[in-house]
Amino acid sequence: MRQDWNLLQLCDRFFDAIERGDHETLESCYAPEAVVWHSHDCLYQPRAENLAMLEAGMKRNKKMRFRNRRVHPFEGGFVQQHTLHITTENDFEGKMDVCFVAYVRDGMISRIYEYFDTGQIDRFLGPTSGRG
Repeated sequence: MRQDWNLLQLCDRFFDAIERGDHETLESCYAPEAVVWHSHDCLYQPRAENLAMLEAGMKRNKKMRFRNRRVHPFEGGFVQQHTLHITTENDFEGKMDVCFVAYVRDGMISRIYEYFDTGQIDRFLGPTSGRG
């Protein structure tokens, strides 16, 4: 049970840091070898690249909130399902359901698999988000 408690604390620390725009705490949650895979492109993103992307999102968006968090610890990691709510710089309020799977080593996140439905992009970023 102690391991579950530590995993839950790490999960909260990670997502709370994103909500607060706290890059230093966010960075401390990642193991040096951490990699992140996203379902939308099926590519692995190195730690530094992912941290830079998250930091840019924290600065660009007025708000990022993880609501309806459902966390399920497992041996060596955790799964969190949530709805990510953002308020963009032009005041669009978007939301997207996400499944986040994290593997943990030595108290830090070493590998992430993040899944979301790409059909939700317009609901998340707005129909005129300039993607292309």
